[in-house]
Amino acid sequence: MGRRLHCPLAGDDDMNANSLPVCLLTGASGRLGTLFCQLYGHRYQIVAVHCSRPVHQPAEMCWRIDPFNPGVRQRIEGRDVASLQADLSDPAEIPRVVDFALERVGRVDVLVNGAAIVRHVSLTGGEPVAEHVTAMLDMNAVVPLRLAVELAQRFWRGRTEENAAFNRSIVNISSTSGAYIYSNVGQSGYGASKAALNMLTCHLAEEFAAFGVRANTVAPDSFPERVTTASVCDAIARVAAGDMNGRMLLLEPSGESVV
Repeated sequence: MGRRLHCPLAGDDDMNANSLPVCLLTGASGRLGTLFCQLYGHRYQIVAVHCSRPVHQPAEMCWRIDPFNPGVRQRIEGRDVASLQADLSDPAEIPRVVDFALERVGRVDVLVNGAAIVRHVSLTGGEPVAEHVTAMLDMNAVVPLRLAVELAQRFWRGRTEENAAFNRSIVNISSTSGAYIYSNVGQSGYGASKAALNMLTCHLAEEFAAFGVRANTVAPDSFPERVTTASVCDAIARVAAGDMNGRMLLLEPSGESVV
């Protein structure tokens, strides 16, 4: 049986902003984060965390165009996001991010961990492989864990009924390279970091279920080259609004699968 949802991505344009689910989004100034803010800023109160580039605020009015059916357009009303610059590789920044979210909007209903480092390195090419892999493991796997644990300790624990009512969850952005080996493209470190994220998400799902918070991963193929960025954003929203727990949604050119 599915959960009772509180404001589950409703499309009501007249909805009061304070009733919208709150999404804490990292990597908010990247390709995925920017489009997510544009497409779903009217459905969430977004707390957008970025590193160096500023967050692009959604336009007051824009249209979503289906890339496979350009004649179909969806009107979207933009809404400003609350943005914060933070270096997530510094563990001291994690409490500051959570402080900002809780002080600014009072709660977090969905944590979307989109910040990532991508470095292509050969294991036999003479590069400082361990240094690159360590950086990717930290940003791509450990940082999402730190944020999830900080939120659990500071806000989610002790709120089991409320968490269930608001359908609170974590959506970690993984990659198909965390499930498959792509030969000769130098993805050993990146793939390892995403595989670690997948397993950590499973354990988060198991342990956080005790207080009513779900955890899942969305694992796309490369975007926008092989799958569209809009399809990844759509998958994030669907997983956040759904009821699955401890699963991975694979997004491939051939279609979707849940594992």
